[in-house]
Amino acid sequence: MLKIDHLTISHQKDLQTLIKDLSLVVNHGDKLAIIGEEGTGKSTLIKAIVSPEHLANYAILDGKIHNQFVNTAYLPQDLPTEDLEKTVSNFLFQDLDYNQFDFNLFYKMAELLQMSSQRLDSNQQLMRSLSGGEKIKCQLLKLLATDPDLLILDEPSSDLDLGSLKWLERFIHETDKTVIFISHDEALLEHTATAILHLELLKKRQEPRASYFQGDYNSYKTWRQVTFNKQMQVAQKEREEHAKKMARHHRIHQSVEHTVRNTHDATAGRLIAKKMKNVLSQEKRYAKEAENFHEIPQDMDAINLFFSHIKPLPVSKVLLRWEQHPLPTGQVIALEVRGQDKLVITGQNGIGKTRLLKELIAELDTKSDLSVGYMPQHYEDLLDDRQSALQFLTAVSTEEKARMLLASLQFTREEITHSVSHLSGGQKAKLFLARMVLAGNNVLILDEPTRHFSPTSQPIIRQLLADFPGCLISVSHDRLFIKEVAKKSYELDHVTLKELAYTQ
Repeated sequence: MLKIDHLTISHQKDLQTLIKDLSLVVNHGDKLAIIGEEGTGKSTLIKAIVSPEHLANYAILDGKIHNQFVNTAYLPQDLPTEDLEKTVSNFLFQDLDYNQFDFNLFYKMAELLQMSSQRLDSNQQLMRSLSGGEKIKCQLLKLLATDPDLLILDEPSSDLDLGSLKWLERFIHETDKTVIFISHDEALLEHTATAILHLELLKKRQEPRASYFQGDYNSYKTWRQVTFNKQMQVAQKEREEHAKKMARHHRIHQSVEHTVRNTHDATAGRLIAKKMKNVLSQEKRYAKEAENFHEIPQDMDAINLFFSHIKPLPVSKVLLRWEQHPLPTGQVIALEVRGQDKLVITGQNGIGKTRLLKELIAELDTKSDLSVGYMPQHYEDLLDDRQSALQFLTAVSTEEKARMLLASLQFTREEITHSVSHLSGGQKAKLFLARMVLAGNNVLILDEPTRHFSPTSQPIIRQLLADFPGCLISVSHDRLFIKEVAKKSYELDHVTLKELAYTQ
């Protein structure tokens, strides 16, 4: 059992509180998913569980963490650079604790993970050359050989292709071990989580909120929406009733004032003055009552972006036609793209999907009647750290429109004007979509567009892009994105681009 008791975590530098007074219990066999936008403290929390002393340089912890599991195994979000430069064999077998490492269990798990002995014993291949799925499997294999009873995984799905994602999903679902994991992948959450911890920062990212729910992810979404609706109804009803009281009170106040002005009898004047005192006293009570209203709940999932002003491209308009187009990565592509197409491209990691998108951009950019917007997989490819969010948007629009749109997306004044390097991945993704809206792009090229959005925000992004009135071409391994947005789905392999008979 793992018990977190009134835990508060704050940054040392600016004393901002990420997690406040969190209490929960993780029991044997639980699959606890931690979700939320980037920068809300998810990775910091699991590092506190694994080893609180590792946070000493940048975070202040208050409260208790009681970890009664015997052996905790931790898979970080990124492999350290020194591990990436090791051969597969050295990564797996160097510096082992032979009191914990079980070779029989190692080879048994290797078979379950479909890792060949030739790959495991490789003294030539470096870890950095492996695909995202292979890296995850190697790390898990090394961890599982120590027979941990608690597995902690920091965004294990972020760099996986579809095949590896489905494998990871089966593994988390079927293992009898307790698993705490961070993920943005809604399908993975739906099929594996038995409990949800949702971390948020409200009121312009200043007030932390942690929502714990014992149950599956779909049930959590329903509970979250029902709770939000109830809070909204209570808050609105209080304000409506208060407005009615104030309207009645205002009429009484006006009537008493009128009487005061037109009363010349001293005795009557004293009575009216007493009544006015009561009226003013009532006003103070109403003002105090308003101070104690339930807060109007903040909808952190709202993303106020719309492409409705963009003139739709004709459905039959051919934007691009390749018959035998060679790619620098070696594949030869046949592809036709029309004005209302929604294409999603999948394929193994490292197969050349991003390179294909760049080839498409190079050709579509030559069309004078097309306006192409691009969201790269790595935002730094197009974001200049010397720029602010406002400068990034005013390159395609007016400052007034840019400020209004950023404010509607819940950017603070500081986030609007400071360097984009301080923004989270989710905020940078919003920034690219906002730029496309302001630029009026009628063709969108998107490389993994949903990977940095909170799972509870992703349905809004999917709907936004499904309703886009132009052409959309995307690389994605997000199964719900493929299902709900794609009209055509393709898979890139070592030879060519194949259209799939159905979206996955």
